[in-house]
Amino acid sequence: MPIQIIMFENRIEIRNPDGIYGRIRIDQLGKVQSDTRNPIIASELEVLKITENRYSGIPTIRRAMREYNLPEPEFLDERGCFIVKLYKYKENEYNKMIESSEEKNLIIFCKTPRTRNEICHYLGINSVSYVMKKYVMPLVERGILKMSIPDKPKSTKQLFYCE
Repeated sequence: MPIQIIMFENRIEIRNPDGIYGRIRIDQLGKVQSDTRNPIIASELEVLKITENRYSGIPTIRRAMREYNLPEPEFLDERGCFIVKLYKYKENEYNKMIESSEEKNLIIFCKTPRTRNEICHYLGINSVSYVMKKYVMPLVERGILKMSIPDKPKSTKQLFYCE
């Protein structure tokens, strides 16, 4: 079965429906060498420096998450499905960044790039300057919303979006 990559607002999940290959358990990931489907090819690719050493990926992921001050990755084995969860923010930091349900709804609305007028219409407010000052710019300043033309913030072609 193909591996699935699922993106959420606060995390990315990688799912392998076939589970972890071999006899390794979740608590052994990155600590012991796992079974290899084709050890001859794997060894040759390591010698040729096309791939890393086997089982070095898990410690690399953990180290990178720590370096960027992100939560530890989660490795799960649920009903034969191996799942890796990589979080974008620590949960309490993410909740602090989004102050209201109105902001959360606006962020979801801006998953598709939007003009100032589209945002005003969505919020049901006629004053563009009020919406920009009260809702949009605080989210831009916190890095939650992005501008399509950041060097021209007042451009009439400006779009606001969330990644």
